[in-house]
Amino acid sequence: MTMFSDSLRAFLRPILHLLDDQRISEIMINGPDDVWIESGGRLSRVESTFTADTLLAAARNMAQYVGRPLSDDQPRLDARLPDGSRIHVILAPMARCGTVITIRKFHPGGFSVEDLVGFGSLTDEAAHFLRVLVECKKNIIVAGGTGSGKTTLLNALSQFIGDDERIVTIEDAAELQLRQQHLVPLETRPADHRGKGAVSIRDLLHSALRLRPDRIVIGEVRGGECFDLLQAMNTGHGGTLSTCHANSPRETLSRLESLALLAATGLPLTAIRAQVSAAIDVVVCQNRLRDGSRRLTAISEVLPLDGRGDYRVADLFVFAQRGLQRDGSVVGELRLAGNAPTFLDKLRADGFSEMTPAFFGCDDGGFGLSDSDTQVGVDLDALE
Repeated sequence: MTMFSDSLRAFLRPILHLLDDQRISEIMINGPDDVWIESGGRLSRVESTFTADTLLAAARNMAQYVGRPLSDDQPRLDARLPDGSRIHVILAPMARCGTVITIRKFHPGGFSVEDLVGFGSLTDEAAHFLRVLVECKKNIIVAGGTGSGKTTLLNALSQFIGDDERIVTIEDAAELQLRQQHLVPLETRPADHRGKGAVSIRDLLHSALRLRPDRIVIGEVRGGECFDLLQAMNTGHGGTLSTCHANSPRETLSRLESLALLAATGLPLTAIRAQVSAAIDVVVCQNRLRDGSRRLTAISEVLPLDGRGDYRVADLFVFAQRGLQRDGSVVGELRLAGNAPTFLDKLRADGFSEMTPAFFGCDDGGFGLSDSDTQVGVDLDALE
């Protein structure tokens, strides 16, 4: 079974061996004679080349293949190929080096949480806790930088959603691979050449709320739809999962705040912050480390605002880096931060009796949280 149709493969002949190599996760074409790949988390340049005309023809064939416009008037394309691979195209002269194409390859079936544990991305304890959070319908934001593995982790977490739930997914370019029976996948649509017909994430979220969802899963929140999402989470739509571009739990909350402000609701900043802190239960941070490995670096509970209206977070798991090996590999592990979540009693009431303070490395009564705390974290140096 080929990755693309015969016609598309013909246009991509110079990189066919890269497309068929399962060890390669991403192909980056920076103009006709500059091709890079990512394999094992590391970037390397390859000798493959196109001519300017054949590369442009390949880009246009991709656009035709997915039924989306790509022209001088609309020089950008973000789409999913039928095999599941995600593509992004930018035409010259916006791309000064010539036509730019990035292909993020599709992994059939996706990765499970067990796979991620096997890769060393997270620990068994963290994986179990994340499963409990999903099954107990906590609202979770997976945060990280570009290429950090946010969508991979979100996809893995979705396996814990029950088959008896109605799930609505919303994405720009569909990458999620949910296998549940009752699934309603929605995908945005760009405007046509007349600037009409666009369907945004915000539009689809409004529709999703009228489709009687048990779960809403949004591939990435990136605009004013964030405000509508916060409203949904604050009015009974528990168990919502999404991703966001940010590098730390606190930065994630500030990022969501900024996105919610794009909705131009006229609410004061303190009201927006209250919405953010009330809606999000847990932030999970995923990062691409300097050696190219993807690691879960924090699981943090979002606490109520402090008396000054500032965000508070309590780290439950944190990644502690201890150094580098001679080959540049990062040495470190995900560790308990010594804080138990404030909703621990609710988890036990939902049947997870193992969720005790001891599970989180705390004394039987010690949660280490107080109303005066502005942030509850962990000193990584103390963990060495």
